[in-house]
Amino acid sequence: MCSKTRIGIFGGSFDPVHTGHLVVAIRAIEQLELDRLYVIPAYLPPHKVSSTTSPFEIRMRWLETVFEGIDEAYVSDYERERGGISYSLFTVRHFSKLHSCRPFLIVGEDSFVSLDTWFEYEALLEEATIAVYPRSITERDHSFDGQVIWLDAPRFDISSTEIRKRIKEGKSVVGLVPDSILDEVQSFYE
Repeated sequence: MCSKTRIGIFGGSFDPVHTGHLVVAIRAIEQLELDRLYVIPAYLPPHKVSSTTSPFEIRMRWLETVFEGIDEAYVSDYERERGGISYSLFTVRHFSKLHSCRPFLIVGEDSFVSLDTWFEYEALLEEATIAVYPRSITERDHSFDGQVIWLDAPRFDISSTEIRKRIKEGKSVVGLVPDSILDEVQSFYE
């Protein structure tokens, strides 16, 4: 029995969360007509295991602050509670079972292009509808046609990596990071 609840899952490192993430979340809620969007910081990102990610608690707090005014958005610490490497498939299965529905998994185009390297990606395609946020105007990969939805949203050339780099270089990140966490983010990465 499948419920009529429409849920989305928007995961990532969010190191730090930026205005592009906020736009993606709002567009996904609107276009996919979501009842709830779970925003989930990765506990141990599988593609970044060897790199250093900022502490989970800090990334979680920033997300809670940024998404506070969006009723449909719920910041979840599921991946920390689960422990281990944060594979999207386990997260999809958890929320699918919780709501008895097939969730939408929101990913950026930069992540989507490497989908075939994800843990059990074939199962992921069977158990979730992938909603891709376009980041470039290059020709789209049609190898997963019918299994993905392309969101209609403005393209932003913002990345968490760029934000960290700009702060280290003493450059402004005003407009790139939500005002509600701007000072804390700048102080953290200096």
